[in-house]
Amino acid sequence: MNWVKKKALPAVESIIYEGIPCNSLKSLWNTLHSSYNSAANWPINLAFLNELPKYDNIEWPPFSKQEFRDAIAKCSSTSTPGPDHILWRHLKPVVTDNDCLERIVNIANACIAFKLWPTQFKSASSVIIPKPNKAAYNMSKSFCPIVLLNTTGKLIEKVISTRLQFHTTSNGFLDPNQLGGIRQRSTTDTGLYLSYVIRAGWLKQCHTSVVTFDVAQFFPSLNHSFLSSCLGKARLSGNIVRFFNSYHTERTTMYTWNGFSSPSFDTSVGVGQGSALSPILSAIYMAPIIKTFKRRVKNLQDEIPTDVLSFVDDGLLVSQEKSYEISSAYLLCSYNIMSKILLDTGLIMEHDKLEVFHFT
Repeated sequence: MNWVKKKALPAVESIIYEGIPCNSLKSLWNTLHSSYNSAANWPINLAFLNELPKYDNIEWPPFSKQEFRDAIAKCSSTSTPGPDHILWRHLKPVVTDNDCLERIVNIANACIAFKLWPTQFKSASSVIIPKPNKAAYNMSKSFCPIVLLNTTGKLIEKVISTRLQFHTTSNGFLDPNQLGGIRQRSTTDTGLYLSYVIRAGWLKQCHTSVVTFDVAQFFPSLNHSFLSSCLGKARLSGNIVRFFNSYHTERTTMYTWNGFSSPSFDTSVGVGQGSALSPILSAIYMAPIIKTFKRRVKNLQDEIPTDVLSFVDDGLLVSQEKSYEISSAYLLCSYNIMSKILLDTGLIMEHDKLEVFHFT
């Protein structure tokens, strides 16, 4: 089909999993599924969520037609379709018809009212693409799955995502230092913030030291129980929390590698990269982690004056001192604190990707 816009993967060595090369499609599918669902049984600790402050209740009025018009107007007519093979340019004329749009809005409102997500929208296709600039492509972690979903479901997800972005920002649940996956917070904002901190330190005769950290397999590792607790802590209504419980259960995906497709696999963990909801859900997941880190470094017997910036699955710990030895000690303590918090939420740091920078 021409509209799928296939792009062949580069010729690579066999992918190695647990020391064994994948020399058959069956072993490849099992390797991909095991890699992207490895966090399914990881333990989590919800206790620290009780320490979060209370936030304003979030009202969730019925959806309007204008929300759907605004959402679909920004969609590219050339994007790759999901299992239903419907392009945005096919759905846009449908939405211009008032009766058809009203039915789509009714479906969305019914999903919230009955606290369920239709099975038709839960099946996905995960297209495996290589991550750029890797030295070798013989490990599954050198690739990432991009999820293709049914287009009508994606439209509803876009409207829900916009709602969540607005509500969790306006009631203060998302932390100001979360600069990725959130609207009106761009990479440019991150650069400006860090530049300001560095130059402000120079005026105080201090240098700024930072440690960058990376969360391994972030999107496929998000625990649904922890995410549901975060949605409750954000003071979303019970209907919304139970809707997302349905949204995350009984999901299936099939993997696509070049021209080959796998059988369907059940997925019980993670949010799909490619879904309109994945940026805001990941930001909601990270918000308690950032807030807990800030509280812990402040409430220690000897306060650790470090700050943190979050860019979805990457982060930056910042220390500003006149002595390299002191700032390095602060960053080491902060790194260990952040690593422990992430472990409690079912996430793991990739320690081999740690980098340290000094701005003198």
